[in-house]
Amino acid sequence: MGRGCGPQAALEHPNTLGGTAIKPVERHGLEAIRWFLYDPEKGAIMGRTPMSWLKIIVFYIIYYIFLSVFWLLMLFVFFFTIDNHSPKWQNANGIIGKSPGLGLRPYQDFANIDSSMIIFNKDSSESYKSIPGYSEWALRSQRFLDSYKPINSTVCKEGDGEDAICSFDVSTLGECAEEGHGYSSGRPCIFLKLNRIYGLKNVHYTKADEFPGDAPEELKEHVETVENKEQVWIHCRGENSGDIESLGPIAYYPPSRGFPDRYFPYLNQPNYLSPIVAVQFLEPAVGQLLHIECRAWAENIAYSRMDRLGIVHLELMLHDKMTIKTISNPE
Repeated sequence: MGRGCGPQAALEHPNTLGGTAIKPVERHGLEAIRWFLYDPEKGAIMGRTPMSWLKIIVFYIIYYIFLSVFWLLMLFVFFFTIDNHSPKWQNANGIIGKSPGLGLRPYQDFANIDSSMIIFNKDSSESYKSIPGYSEWALRSQRFLDSYKPINSTVCKEGDGEDAICSFDVSTLGECAEEGHGYSSGRPCIFLKLNRIYGLKNVHYTKADEFPGDAPEELKEHVETVENKEQVWIHCRGENSGDIESLGPIAYYPPSRGFPDRYFPYLNQPNYLSPIVAVQFLEPAVGQLLHIECRAWAENIAYSRMDRLGIVHLELMLHDKMTIKTISNPE
């Protein structure tokens, strides 16, 4: 029998497992923790010798240096390809496209930010229950118009370059620019503006016969009377027959009821101000919920009521002393 094998070898080396494996010394509790922190037999600190710790630290330092250099290089390449003044993909080549949305001001208050309803009591500046007074809407309208104070802008004229910053004369908004903005008299104003799309030049309807078949006759007739026809036109109406009847007459300011071409294209000019069209509802029915649609008319602006393209939808509901009294005493 070979040497080192058999029962005799097992008696001489009681901790030998198989032929080569040696069962490690078992340690428990605080002793195990102490030996993990420092093993005096191997000179190891937390499982590694000082030389092993040095090697792995140097490795990770070099690894993260190369990783950081690579990241900074990619970041430099990224910023090198970006134009800080204009987007790379514009109009039909970009996701936004060439059909700007129509924006509505004044905003709702924060509690009703998801609502499109303009509701107020025209006979009181104070709120009652869930019905706001007219002062809340008048104040938000004034805050919006305050942002249109001219800063380093000029009155544009024919021949000015596309990068000119054209001022917008708020006084052209008529009664909608005056104190109260029509809310205190029950003749509320809303303000419409086109969303900004860099480099977009709108394609206008300049003649009545250029409009599509669903265009209102009243708008076509208006376009024929306006001197400057290079505009994106605005038209508002009640959505349903009952709304049309109860909404009453509508006034537009400026009287041209459009966004003039001199304000476009938007080229990221400093202090640029989008043009405004104010829409005033002169005799809306009191105590009745009115559904209203305002649409922007231009060849490049798509229209879809389902997807809310080219339009803005709102509800209007006026209250007075009588309707408030009805709410207070429903009997």
